[in-house]
Order: sequence, then structure tokens, then C-alpha cells
Amino acid sequence: MGRIRIASRLVLIIVGAIVLVQLLMAGVFIAEYRRNAGQFSETPLLAQIAALTQALERVPAPERGLVLRAVSNARFSAEIHAQPPADFDRSALLSDREQRLKTLIGPPDNRLVALSLVTNSDRGGQKVTRLRDLVGARVRAIVGLTDGSVLEVEAGGEMTLRVLGIPAGLLASIFGFVVALIAIIAVRRETKPLSELTDAVSRFGTAIEPQPVTERGAPDLRSLTRAVNAMQVRIADLVRNRTIVLGAISHDLRTYVTRLRLRLELLPDSEQRRKAETDLDDMQALMDDALAFARASFAGAPPEPVDLAAIVRRECDTLRAQGRPVSLSDDTGPIQVRGSAAGLARVVANLVNNAVAYGGGAEVSLEAGPQDVALWVEDRGPGIPAAERERVFEPFYRLEASRNRDKGGAGLGLTIVKQIVESLGGTAAIEDRPGGGTRVTVTLPRVDK
Repeated sequence: MGRIRIASRLVLIIVGAIVLVQLLMAGVFIAEYRRNAGQFSETPLLAQIAALTQALERVPAPERGLVLRAVSNARFSAEIHAQPPADFDRSALLSDREQRLKTLIGPPDNRLVALSLVTNSDRGGQKVTRLRDLVGARVRAIVGLTDGSVLEVEAGGEMTLRVLGIPAGLLASIFGFVVALIAIIAVRRETKPLSELTDAVSRFGTAIEPQPVTERGAPDLRSLTRAVNAMQVRIADLVRNRTIVLGAISHDLRTYVTRLRLRLELLPDSEQRRKAETDLDDMQALMDDALAFARASFAGAPPEPVDLAAIVRRECDTLRAQGRPVSLSDDTGPIQVRGSAAGLARVVANLVNNAVAYGGGAEVSLEAGPQDVALWVEDRGPGIPAAERERVFEPFYRLEASRNRDKGGAGLGLTIVKQIVESLGGTAAIEDRPGGGTRVTVTLPRVDK
């Protein structure tokens, strides 16, 4: 159950408990039924009507009223009429019970026996025509006596269910399931804020944009939601302020770097001057990467559909124009993904520059699937050990052997790639290229046109 959410877990627990109880009840009912199978061959109501009919035919007519009063109660009423009631109507559902009642009563064979189901008195005592009318329904029996009069019986409660062949506990089980369904709906309603909170925190973790959640549910859930909403705002403000500070520092440092470059131009050409220029280039690259890293961790504008194929094609053309050994397998049409054109261009540029710097060249290809788009950037360099493939995405982490400081860069290129890609709901992974080298795979969700 590791992947099942709390609401689903509670639902499974409730359903499992109800099913277990119902199985136990069914087992007890079957055992009791088998134990008593030989003792009660007929339903109690039919046997009672048959016995009452036989008794009425054996006593004098003046004494029949006493017999009727003796057997009548709140659930069983009996009356004698001179002829069948005009509003009586048979129920086809009980035709086999009619035949059984005739057999129980005995001769004559042409005796009038009719059964029907009627609603309770609150619903007018009408014939049952809908399933919901069975709630509180009563059995109405008309039995002809040998002297020409007619016995009318109305009975309700458990005896009605027995006539229909329904166990008395079945309605209780149905009621239990209804209650359980209501409980499940209530549980789902109460735990829904937790699911919404989880989704909002997940989205916030990739976009660093506040994802406000509506406060609802129990007081403790409302307090938790309020705290998480406030936390999102505070974290977003901190990241935004960090970006502003880094941008300001980068701007000011550029001013000093420009002044130093001007001063170096006034110095005579020498080895020390060339080393100083290299240091300034590294400083400039470090500032650019640090600022890009800060901006990548805070998405200012919401993603929008962009053509990834066009972005990849444009970046590769630009790098080839700069003399970089870059090849592109471009046999695809427009491929729409959701993101920022500038951010995705940065992803392509960082991956291609890494492949050129550390592998001697970059081979870029795209493949569009039904749901996702895969971008591959491959090189023929020394490769990256499997144990290091996750760590190279960490800020400022550098491989000592092949990706050292002499190659340039600040160690933030892959970190920026991972942050941008994950903020768009994608993944970035490193694997060995068949035949030697490194393959970086970026997968992004595809957007339908």
C-alpha cells in the first residue's frame, strides 16, 4: 500500500471491514439454516394462514370472531368477509406461494387462494409496483372458506420477507452497505484537502511559485493548509529576493570586470596579462552561470506552448555558426511542449556546450512520442561513471578526471538543466552511449495542438 493515498487507504479499510462482517454473517446464517433445515420446511406465515383457515372451518361461525381476535396483533390482522374485496389484485411474484398455501390448507382443490403485496398504510395500501415500495410492504392473503365466506389476512414485518424468500438479515446488510457508502463519501470529503495540499506542494517544489490551497475541512486541516500557504509565500519571497540580489551583484561585478578589461588593454602584452584576461573570462562565466542558476530556480512567467524542435534547430545552427562541432538529426516537424523558450534554449545550449567541451562534439536528436518528447545529446568523450551520474547535477560539483577547471565553466550547467526540466514536469538523465561516450536524455511532456 506504499503508493495508495490516505483517502484510498481509509476506504479500503472500511470496505474490507464491512466485507469481513458480511462474510461472517453469511457463514452464521448458512450454518443456522442447515441446522434448522429439517425442522422448518414451510415459511411461518403460510403455515399460520393455513392453520388459521383450518381452525376457522372447524369451529362454529359464532365462535370465529374469538379465533380471529386470538391470532390478530400489530403485524397480523385477519377478517372474514361475505365475498372477496373488490380492490383485491394478485401478485405474479407470489404465484408459487399461492400453490404452496393451497397444499397446506388441503381440499377442496378449487378453493380460492390469492396472495398480493401491498404498501403500508402510510402509502395508501396500494399494490407494490416499484422496488422502493417493498420497504414496509405487507402480504395480503384471500382464502375462500367452505361455507362461501372469505378470509382476508394482512401481515407485515419479518414474515413478509420470509414469504418472499428473503433472509431477514439481508435488509440489515443492505442498510449496512448504505451506511458504509455514506461513511466512505464522508471520509473522501474530509481527506480531499490533504490530496489537494500534496498536489500543491509538489507543484510548488518544481515551479517555486505559490500554489494557494483553499482552506476547508477540519480545524487542524485548515490550520495546516494556512501554514503551508504562508510557507509557500515566504519561500517564494526568499528565492525572489535571492535572484534580485544575485542580479544586482552580477550587474555591479560586470562593471568592475569591464574596468579591469580596459586597464588590461593599456598594459603591454605579456604572459601575466593573458592569465589575467583568462581569470576575468572565468569570473564572467561564473557570474553568468550563477545568475542563470538563480533565475532557473524561480520561474517568473507561467509556461506556455512552444515549439521545441524549432528551439533545438535554432540553437544548433547558432553554435555551428560559432564553429562548434554540432550535428542535428532534424527529421521531425513542430513539437509542442509547455515551457519558456528562453529556458529551453538554455537547456539545449548547456547540454551541447558540455558535449563539445568534454566529448569533442555533440550529436543532437529529437523523438516525439504520444505523450512525451525525448531530446538526446550525445558525445564520444570518456563518459561519466555510473556512481557520479546523479552527483553531476548538484551545484558546483565537478568530476576531477575529465571535467576539471581547465575545461571552463562553474559546474552549474547540468544543475540549471535539471532545474528547468523538472520545473516543466520532465526528467533529465545520463547514461552510456552505445559504442562509448555519454548520452544525456531530457524528457518533457508533449502538448497537443
